[in-house]
Amino acid sequence: MPVFAVAGSGTREQVQDLRLDVHMQLVDTPRAATILLVAGAIPEELAEALARLHDSIPHPRCTVWWPLGAPSGAWLGSFPHHVAIEDQVPGRLTAIQRELLSGQRPSEPPILPDVDAAPWRGVGPFGQGGTGMTGGTPYGRPMAELGPDRDGLRLDVLPLTVGPFFPRFPAGLVLDAKLAGDILVEVAVRDNPFVTNSVRGNDRAGRGPFLRALTEPVSLAELELARARAHLRWVADALAACELAALGLRVLRLATAIMPGDSEPVESLARVLGWTQALGWSTRGVGRIEAAALEGLGAGPVARASGLPDDLRAQDQAYRDLGFEPIVQAEGDAAARWRQRLAEATQSLELAGRAGDRRTIPTGSIESPRGLLEPAGGPAARLLPLIPGLLEGMEWGDAVTTLVSLDLDLEEASAAAGQAHGEAVAS
Repeated sequence: MPVFAVAGSGTREQVQDLRLDVHMQLVDTPRAATILLVAGAIPEELAEALARLHDSIPHPRCTVWWPLGAPSGAWLGSFPHHVAIEDQVPGRLTAIQRELLSGQRPSEPPILPDVDAAPWRGVGPFGQGGTGMTGGTPYGRPMAELGPDRDGLRLDVLPLTVGPFFPRFPAGLVLDAKLAGDILVEVAVRDNPFVTNSVRGNDRAGRGPFLRALTEPVSLAELELARARAHLRWVADALAACELAALGLRVLRLATAIMPGDSEPVESLARVLGWTQALGWSTRGVGRIEAAALEGLGAGPVARASGLPDDLRAQDQAYRDLGFEPIVQAEGDAAARWRQRLAEATQSLELAGRAGDRRTIPTGSIESPRGLLEPAGGPAARLLPLIPGLLEGMEWGDAVTTLVSLDLDLEEASAAAGQAHGEAVAS
């Protein structure tokens, strides 16, 4: 069944694992879906965007909420006809799909009022909302305006908002962009919507090993296995973004099955991806970040792919006893970030196999799979300001490849800040 899935707070991995079920097809556009599956809690700031997404699904349609332990939010008030399910998700969705197509279950009506997005009626010489070839909002749709081009010309520049549920981007990321053809000439990143919702409805995310390690001892073997799995899950999503979905499913199965010491399958995967020239063509030289731009950001694999040996584990005696040394690349492009994560996944599995009963000593900060995680926030909060300067001037496809290679997690950043806030309130 075609399902458009939205991962709310603390549900990223659960939604990702639905791709492994042969009865489900997680589609990339709501236009191809029958069911809107909403998992976990949704920040109130994203409620209107979720409603617009719902209304773009063709009839027949149904909204299904998969709570996964999250409390109901104010956004549910806009979805009076939704169905809540707790378990047996593929089976329940199959039954709902069958009821929709047979007419036993009525299709959901629109949520938003049927009004024009922008005033246009009666404006212009023909009442179409615009004047001449450019300007205005003909029929409620913004037209491109002339703007400077990098070649010194003046070309049509079209405003475009992407997110917060674009499947290739992390949940909550919204870009306000202007494009001349397929070239990004201007980019702005909106505020992280999870920040104001980081304390409430985020218990599932708060139980992750890296967030726990901020305040309590955690097994090194558990941390490194979680790190390796996180890197492989990123590889699975990145392969899907590169239109290599079958190979991505293979990697996702590997991520759920590997155990401490299982480094050989990951090494084999790295060799396979090295032979996949399509991947090399789409990532080599794309999204290059100089090391100087990442100094002091705690950007984890992104910084190490640019040559910075920036890894908090190197300061931990327990890791030094295991012979740990940071792995680095030199090129700093999307291809280097691919190689970096695969190499670190192999290294983490080897460390997990040798860790024994060693545990961390809480210091208030930890090296997560994405970089330095501390009460002030995660690496995504420090990388987001770099995005406009990084993407401007890129073709759209290269911009998507670059953002995917950064592995941004807006919820992780806010979860760390929320956990620190909750502890301060409790004390």
